[in-house]
Amino acid sequence: MKYVMYNIVEFKESINCNDLNIRCRKLEKDFSRNRKLTPKDLILYTLNNRGKTTKMELYDFIQEYNIEAVSSPALLKQREKLNEDIFKELNKESLIRFYDKFPQEVKTYKGYVLGAIDGSDCEVPNTKETRERYKSINSKDEERVARIKLSNCYDIINGYVLDTEIAEYKHWEMDLAIKNIKNTNYITKYFPMIYVMDRGYFSLATMYHFINDDIKFIIRLNKSFLKAEQKSMKSNDEIVEIKYQYDRIRNYKDKDEEFYNYYEDGNTISLRFVNIKLPTVEIETIMTNISENKLSSEDINKIYQLRWGIETSYHELKESMQVTNISSSKDTIIKQEIYSQMTVYNIVRSIANDLNTQINQEEFKHPMKVNFNMAVGFVKRFLIKILIEENNEKRNELSDILFNNIYLLCNKVLMQYRQYREFMLQFYC
Repeated sequence: MKYVMYNIVEFKESINCNDLNIRCRKLEKDFSRNRKLTPKDLILYTLNNRGKTTKMELYDFIQEYNIEAVSSPALLKQREKLNEDIFKELNKESLIRFYDKFPQEVKTYKGYVLGAIDGSDCEVPNTKETRERYKSINSKDEERVARIKLSNCYDIINGYVLDTEIAEYKHWEMDLAIKNIKNTNYITKYFPMIYVMDRGYFSLATMYHFINDDIKFIIRLNKSFLKAEQKSMKSNDEIVEIKYQYDRIRNYKDKDEEFYNYYEDGNTISLRFVNIKLPTVEIETIMTNISENKLSSEDINKIYQLRWGIETSYHELKESMQVTNISSSKDTIIKQEIYSQMTVYNIVRSIANDLNTQINQEEFKHPMKVNFNMAVGFVKRFLIKILIEENNEKRNELSDILFNNIYLLCNKVLMQYRQYREFMLQFYC
């Protein structure tokens, strides 16, 4: 059995487990009495989110899955009891299954899993409650806007969201990145991880701790940071000693005593600086703690260019998954809807990854792959039906229908491409 089907079966088991009520509740008293909507129903309802209004989402859910009718206020009341972290837990369990039990399916770069970390801003329902909680900002028309910051760690080769953090709009990105790293460090335990970040993530203190904790990183260095060290480079790839300067540590005396004392004692930090040429022909400096005998400067360049994959994933999350289409101003529900869609995104990606391996790439000049946007539509239509189906044969039939629909759509696009190519050959010949 491949990961894609194994994961769906195990995911179903997770939401049917006896201790689900305990795992889902925010308070000990929650879900202690029988209600029309069980924790399992709430999980399925949230996973099934299609970006409609609450009333339409609830109506469709009741009709399609034969749930006893409930009102929107009753749904909201029950959802407020649901711990949003259950979706993060379900997602992590799915990811561990992939990297642990299906290592033959894991794609790496010279043995490394590449985890890009980046943030993205997201507007939430603009209410007094959200403006105060998330420290709203002024928009161009001077009206206050409620906005949050997302920070994702994304496997840029396999296409999975490894972790998501949600914070106030002005929250420091590196602080969120550190949380991403702590939450993903054990997921790929059989594969070493390299964390790839853009220039907004530089922090000398953090680099110091990453080196001590053997956390591998590749970070683009802002031209305004460590100017003297960048100018001192005599080649495009060398080890640079970052020496003590009081201005670099003065703010850490109380915040990070270990780092402060290390520099205060006259020690230095050694980092590898690699100059690379961007597509814009501009020269940028990449900072890393990975030695040249592990990765060449060309490898560092390729890996950094791959970082763009996380930007593509944010586009898919916002446009195809509608992850920013939030239905409530309640903090718990905002997080439920974001975390749940990251979980669904990974399920869609596992299906797309599997179907992409079935495409004969030799027939085409450029790489062909499953249309992710259409795959999302089919998964939203069939996933919950698969998860609630108790009969194994029927569940397999539904899974086959889901996969075949996506693959047939892909084949239709490929067939159109073939017909177009044959026509052009005949025309020019």
